[in-house]
Amino acid sequence: MTRFSHRVLATATALTVLSTGASAFAAESAETTAAPEAAESAIAVQLDGNDLTFTDAVPQVKDERTFLPFRAVFEAMGAEVSYDAATNQVSATRDGTTVTMTLDSTEATVTTGDVTTTLAMDVAPYAAQNRTYVPVRFAAQAFGCAVGWDQDDSTVILVDTQKLLEDAKADNTYTYLDKYLAYNEQFMTGNWEMKADFDASATVLGMGPATLEGTMSGISAGSTQVEAAMTMKMDLKALIDGFNGLVSAGTETEGTVDAEAQAKTDALLKALKEDGISMELRGDLGTGMLYFTLSGDVLADAGIPADSWISMDMGALYGAMGMDYTALIDASKTLDPNALLQTSLSGMTLTDKDADYAAVSALVDGVAKFLADDSFVKDGSNYTTTYTLNQAGADVTIAFTLLMKDDAVVGYDLTMKATSGGDDETGIPAMAMDMKAGMDADNNMTVSMTLDSNNMLDMSLEMTGSYATTDKAPELTPPADATVIPYEQLLTGTAEQA
Repeated sequence: MTRFSHRVLATATALTVLSTGASAFAAESAETTAAPEAAESAIAVQLDGNDLTFTDAVPQVKDERTFLPFRAVFEAMGAEVSYDAATNQVSATRDGTTVTMTLDSTEATVTTGDVTTTLAMDVAPYAAQNRTYVPVRFAAQAFGCAVGWDQDDSTVILVDTQKLLEDAKADNTYTYLDKYLAYNEQFMTGNWEMKADFDASATVLGMGPATLEGTMSGISAGSTQVEAAMTMKMDLKALIDGFNGLVSAGTETEGTVDAEAQAKTDALLKALKEDGISMELRGDLGTGMLYFTLSGDVLADAGIPADSWISMDMGALYGAMGMDYTALIDASKTLDPNALLQTSLSGMTLTDKDADYAAVSALVDGVAKFLADDSFVKDGSNYTTTYTLNQAGADVTIAFTLLMKDDAVVGYDLTMKATSGGDDETGIPAMAMDMKAGMDADNNMTVSMTLDSNNMLDMSLEMTGSYATTDKAPELTPPADATVIPYEQLLTGTAEQA
């Protein structure tokens, strides 16, 4: 069983949820010379399933990072490359996007149209043997490529997901998708008020269940700004008792109880079940800054001043996972599943040079056909398309129905069933997920989901709610006098007021 089956599930899930709502530069002189014989390197590079040949500058490893000679890689990707000796800058341009880096600097820029974004890298480009090398992962992902490493074969894997999508879409039309995007555009503009009720339950390693019920309300503006409040009541007793029994079993403390500690635990569990807890969230997904706070004694019990707010820099958190947060948000603003799929794929980790390109290519081709006009079947006034994938131990079926009136989309229904056989190598259990989501013509929404991961985690969720336009605007930051603590300081135990 390969790890790809779980990446298939992750990508399909991302597409489903989002549908609802370098590498190296070669600094070469202007003179031309006869191409020498292929150079030898301990590191191979594969682009879209084909091995690249390096004639004079070969891949290198420095500071535990892989660097590739630029011109060979990016000209193979169809980019135009250049080197400015006066500024020690190397650049590559493709399809209106230009990536620029400077020797010995960890600051790079990505320019698309009139917008230039400055990004930080963890390593800097450098010169060696009259060539400039830049970090493979950053440079390739700047052009929307998925990047991976096959440890067994010492091979860098590059998959040009943008080219895959263009090729897959070439012979199709997407008028139904365009109608759906036009429908979703209303939720991307103006201010909306949302209200919802939800309940959920979960068992972990057969222990539990833990149950949760609550309400949620909030205001959104545009596609990224949000203010929300949530109240929840939780019954965690069965889950906590299960964990306590697991920890104490077979130890000298089995059967003994600290009466004072038990009394505190019982009081907390009773408060969570009867009184519940409240959470407030504010922020702008566009900038990546989110803030949240919790009611009651939860913060104080964690050693945090009451009424404090926790800040989260989503760009930094996604960056630590190797994902481009800005690209993800930009793609989500369009609600274009093609762009969302490309962003999801570019963040994938590939590990098998012999299988991953074919697997990704089949996945992209399947999604392109799923969204194409020819796949939609008329049922009354509605249209449904179905996507199925059976690959690497993963079985996925997605049905997407457009609710139509007067040739316009007024709502949707979405169902997804996915299973994976597990991965003995990594210990990842078999999984089965069943999800349904929809929005009717009056903007009433429903969501339900069940997840069964072979007794590791079993959970269910039900949610109903509604959306309505409003003149209210969301608050995006905590009150002026609030204590704000960065999330990463909580993880390191160094929390201080920001």
